[in-house]
Amino acid sequence: CTPRRTLALPCSLAERSDTRSPHKLTMRSIALIAMAAFAVRESEAFATLKPPRLSPRHSRSQQPDLLFSPDLSVPEVAAAATSLPAPLLAASAAPNALASAVVAYLHYAGFLLSGVCLTAERLTLKEGMGKADDNVLSIADSLYGVAGLVIVVTGYLRATQFGKGWEFYAHEPIFWLKLTLLAVAGAASFFPTAIIIQRALRQRDAGEAPIPPMSPRLVARMTSIVNAELLALASIPLTATTMSRGIGYAEWLPWQVGALPPALALGGLGYKYINEALSWKEEEGEKRAAE
Repeated sequence: CTPRRTLALPCSLAERSDTRSPHKLTMRSIALIAMAAFAVRESEAFATLKPPRLSPRHSRSQQPDLLFSPDLSVPEVAAAATSLPAPLLAASAAPNALASAVVAYLHYAGFLLSGVCLTAERLTLKEGMGKADDNVLSIADSLYGVAGLVIVVTGYLRATQFGKGWEFYAHEPIFWLKLTLLAVAGAASFFPTAIIIQRALRQRDAGEAPIPPMSPRLVARMTSIVNAELLALASIPLTATTMSRGIGYAEWLPWQVGALPPALALGGLGYKYINEALSWKEEEGEKRAAE
């Protein structure tokens, strides 16, 4: 008889009776038949297996994900995972897994760089700062702006293209709380940035001659603002971890209502801090420099 490549059974037990004992042949035949029956059963079970429909709250991506469905119990997940062949398990990963990983890495790196820049500003701010200290503030503030831009761009991509999908984030109040904290940190940074730019322009006009240092009142004001930025930035990871677990999820919440606090924080506080920086007068610092 013609041999087969997979699940091949002995062609004839009589053909091999001269080389193997009947007992060994019988046991081998029983084992092969059992393996064939098991393979047929598993193939039929896999053919009838259908992924469940996921709600927006638990969707990990725009595509249904069998192994992460909340409708499956732990035994069912284990059974599904063991019944799927390795190629299908690899294919079940997100089609843009690499892009998602790169965007997530840049998002986290942006927050890390923001913390480093704010810490550098906080340690540099002091009374009697010189030209070198002003240069450190300028560099740290510039990098802080770049980090903020990276956070905004990658955060938009993660909310709309990767992660759990916009349908999840739009109804998550903690997501909007996270954006509110980010808006507060961004709006508060307008004051130090405006002051640093003003001092850089004055130093350019003065040439090599040093300009008067910041007054103690201005140093105290900038220090308090940088402290507030650090506090807001340190609170964002807590909101991210609770948000990703669906805590506080509200299906009824429209995204327009959730977006209102971040918009008000950015617009209102941004206007306040910019106006304060532009109207700030350094009479005290100039008097001390003149004396």
